[in-house]
Amino acid sequence: MADLHINNLRMQFSGVVALDNVSFSVSGGEIFSLIGSNGSGKSTLFNCINGFNRPQKGTIEFDNINLLSKQPHEIIQSGIARTFQNIQNIPFMTVLDNILLGAHHRIDSKATIKRWLSRSQREAEEAMGLEILDFLGIANYEQKYMTGQPYGIQKLTEIARALVGKPKLILMDEPAAGMNDQETQEIAKIISEIRDELGITVLVVEHDMSLVMSISDRVCALDSGKILAMGKPDDVKNHPDVIKAFLGDSDDA
Repeated sequence: MADLHINNLRMQFSGVVALDNVSFSVSGGEIFSLIGSNGSGKSTLFNCINGFNRPQKGTIEFDNINLLSKQPHEIIQSGIARTFQNIQNIPFMTVLDNILLGAHHRIDSKATIKRWLSRSQREAEEAMGLEILDFLGIANYEQKYMTGQPYGIQKLTEIARALVGKPKLILMDEPAAGMNDQETQEIAKIISEIRDELGITVLVVEHDMSLVMSISDRVCALDSGKILAMGKPDDVKNHPDVIKAFLGDSDDA
């Protein structure tokens, strides 16, 4: 499994330092969570990893690839997928078609042409999506349009779209946002299964501390762009500075 290495990352916006020499590694097969209050730099860090932001200093390496030399679509091709806090589904498309948008980097131009000419090609692509839908327990939704679907189904569709490309690492931005307790428990189970059954490394930004504590191998707490504490979930949870600064906050960076 591939490792992610963040080294001395600095990101500044018009004089505001969003990330201040941040360094950590995520081992292949790990569930690693980032916590922090509004302005702590979590979302900025995600944006640097998938190429939306270009830091002024530092390196990001994944699977021995320098991600800072890559464009966002090339980073996806290297095996990194992402879900977003705000749902990115297209309402007038079916659940299955929304999911298949995530497989675009696995389909070359010849395959795209073949898709229009060959039923077998279409069926092969759809089989990828159906496999992920079945994994997430929503296989009976594949032909339903996104418009009007429950929030939980829309969140799972976004996760499915990230998974269908068969990434090595998935970045999950507040997967439990807007979920009730039962839905949050189900998301926790799914995140663990993504790692355990699909063999995908998971990097999570999340404010629900019960979720973070239940799924994480390690946790990193950010404060104003700096690492405040990092280690086992209980160690970070009980760190006095973390208790003072973060627990109970609900706003994101």
